[in-house]
Amino acid sequence: METISTDILVVGAGPTGLTLANILGQGNVATMLIDRKESTIGEPRAVSIDDESLRTMQAIGLADAVLRDVVAGYGVHYYTEPGGRCFAKVEPSASEYGHPRRNAFRQPLFEATLLQGLARHRSVQPRFGHTLESFAQDAHGVTALVRRADGGILQVRARYLVGTDGGRSPVRDMLKIAMAGSTFKSRWLVVDTEEDDDPFWQTRVYCDARRPVVDVPGPHHTRRYEVLIHPHESAEEAVSEARVAELLHPFRQGRPTRIVRKVVYTFHARMAERWRQGRVFLAGDAAHLTPPYAGQGLNSGIRDAHNLGWKLVARLDGLLSDQALDSYELERRAHAWSLIKLALNLGVVMAPRTRLHAWLAHTFFRVAAYVPPVRNYFLQMKFKPKPRYHDGLLGESDGTDAALRGRMLPQPTVRTAGGEQLLLDELIGPRFALVSYHATVASLEAARSHPPEHRLWRELDPVRIAIVAAHVAPPAGMPDFAVTDIHDSLTGSCAQLDGQMILLRPDRYVAGVFTPDLQAAFADHYTRRLRGTADASPATRAAPDPAPVFKSPS
Repeated sequence: METISTDILVVGAGPTGLTLANILGQGNVATMLIDRKESTIGEPRAVSIDDESLRTMQAIGLADAVLRDVVAGYGVHYYTEPGGRCFAKVEPSASEYGHPRRNAFRQPLFEATLLQGLARHRSVQPRFGHTLESFAQDAHGVTALVRRADGGILQVRARYLVGTDGGRSPVRDMLKIAMAGSTFKSRWLVVDTEEDDDPFWQTRVYCDARRPVVDVPGPHHTRRYEVLIHPHESAEEAVSEARVAELLHPFRQGRPTRIVRKVVYTFHARMAERWRQGRVFLAGDAAHLTPPYAGQGLNSGIRDAHNLGWKLVARLDGLLSDQALDSYELERRAHAWSLIKLALNLGVVMAPRTRLHAWLAHTFFRVAAYVPPVRNYFLQMKFKPKPRYHDGLLGESDGTDAALRGRMLPQPTVRTAGGEQLLLDELIGPRFALVSYHATVASLEAARSHPPEHRLWRELDPVRIAIVAAHVAPPAGMPDFAVTDIHDSLTGSCAQLDGQMILLRPDRYVAGVFTPDLQAAFADHYTRRLRGTADASPATRAAPDPAPVFKSPS
């Protein structure tokens, strides 16, 4: 029997697993990624990617490649019925995290890009046509039996295993972890088309109690229709050629329609009772199932991958204890559930149960259009729960840092001392950062005179960046670690933090804020959070088995 040793075994090469593998590869972690399929998917599935996910793509160096197959910055128009009146619009224009909030994409193209990204990392071995048969844990790792494409058995010894193997997760089943939560369930006919001739690039939602329909534009002249199927209707009839043509007629008016997929989906709102058992983690749909109304299922999985990925890298580098990895579920669970609840609430508007419910929703939005704060709340998608952690791998709080601690830091466009303009994350890379905000020349000069000094900074090796407000005239001999926030994007969130320091984690979340004179106390406390009470000695990384650099098929 062939035996392979690796640091991380990732089971499931969907968007979550592929993103996680790219993060681990970026950290030079020996990783085996397996999937029972012969390749990445060929049929459309998820169709919406948000600003947080694009920021993760930026973090792993794939944003430009992903954006080539994205319709960026689209909104949603809500209609009373097909051919009816538009009663509400959501058209977000903000790009707080450096990217548009709503974007349409095609999952097969997205997965292919992520797979091609793995070719950059010699430490990652993707293996398709490989099926997890079983695994067992001990105090030091996981031993998994994997069936190869040729039917042979491969034994894989890994320090950790991550199940990113979808809503019917075999990894979750082997752990005997139940799914719990909402009992919400409904069936929708999903029809994907190509060579589409409809120039409208916003999503249309027909909130008709008789038959709700969602019409989503995609890149490269593609489109998706989602049509509610009533309980008394059969799935077999719904996907018949005649019935599909009938259901799409109000939108296509008999024009030729090139259909590439038609399927009836059942949507659930569920969550695994726990996301970690020993040295095995669950992520993505294996950990939570989200209705599609908010377009957050795939995006929640990518958030999981970024949160868990950097921590596994740090664990294998000896910066985190094994106990500190518990922060993954502690941080992610509440936010994932908040987005499930958002989807359920949007479902009330998008798929009203009765004509009365539909009339009430339409009336509310018509009135809201005349109340600017309420109108902008919906127009700019402020109803979407912002990423926020209240506990986990965060530093001690003095109560004055509530605006930032545990939140994702906005990503401004900055100008370097050399005149280059770029997004902030491009200066940081996949690592920690010590960021300070300066609304005065005096605080900038103080930052130059008092550089960060603590043993933790030597271990984390953070990038040092001083962000100067646009209205501050740069002093002569501006420090080379200083950049200018050219649009004053951080004014709102950092206005009260002049001269204070922000510890930014690799996933762009703020670990804490502190004044320079309190850096030692903050760093001592954060060291204890990173190390926990368990052993935090550097983990011995597995030597990657000799293998050629993976090349995706052309």
